[in-house]
Amino acid sequence: MRELEFLHYHPGSGFWHSHDPRLKLLELCLWSILALTAPSIVLALIIPELLILLGISDVKVRRMKKPLLFWFLMAAAIIIFSWLSLGTPGMMTGVIRSLRLLAVLLASQLLIATTDPGDFADAIRRLLGFLPASFSGALATAISLAISFIPGILDVGINVRDAAMSRGLGLRKSIFRRALSLAMPMAVATLRRAHITSDALLSRAYTDNPTPAGLKIRPVDIGLFLAVVIPPILVTILANICPFLSWPLTSEKTWRYCQLT
Repeated sequence: MRELEFLHYHPGSGFWHSHDPRLKLLELCLWSILALTAPSIVLALIIPELLILLGISDVKVRRMKKPLLFWFLMAAAIIIFSWLSLGTPGMMTGVIRSLRLLAVLLASQLLIATTDPGDFADAIRRLLGFLPASFSGALATAISLAISFIPGILDVGINVRDAAMSRGLGLRKSIFRRALSLAMPMAVATLRRAHITSDALLSRAYTDNPTPAGLKIRPVDIGLFLAVVIPPILVTILANICPFLSWPLTSEKTWRYCQLT
């Protein structure tokens, strides 16, 4: 099975791999909320923090070349569109929005690359323990299976593509017809894999409320949680109390005001 570079679990022995997955989920939620809603100066803290954590957690940043290239192209499109619509103020706003997207991308990579799908499912099940077991268990299983299925679907897609190319598909048809010809067998193969997985779960007496994996929050987990969450929260509070701290990174409102006046 092929090893994915992004949004896929990579086994490791780093300290972040052993960090409690429930706290990782809470950290992802807090980082995403702050990155999307907090004053933009918070990005100057969150993005380096995430890059440092990725670098020291056995998660190679170089594995993210393709996702970062995709982000760069999307960021360029956002910046150009904003510049064409609003001029220089719009370009600054587009840069800030692109950085917000990058922060969410890095936070997602840090969570998924360092969390085993089984522990990830158990963490979701525990965090949603106040809901009916049938709902929380099914949701946790669906999310963990979706993450685990990504390499399998990639394998199916590459095998279908290689089979089609060996039959001369790339020489006779346009790109749109090639995409349509590849989509149908790939969809059928993916559905077949899903049926096989469901049969395997049923044969192993799958239940929505399995025996917990025995996750325990250690003092070091709480210390890590506070160390990575408190600084951006404090910066957010200070930026809201002292607006001058938000300049020049939080210039969306400033540019919008200048344009209106």
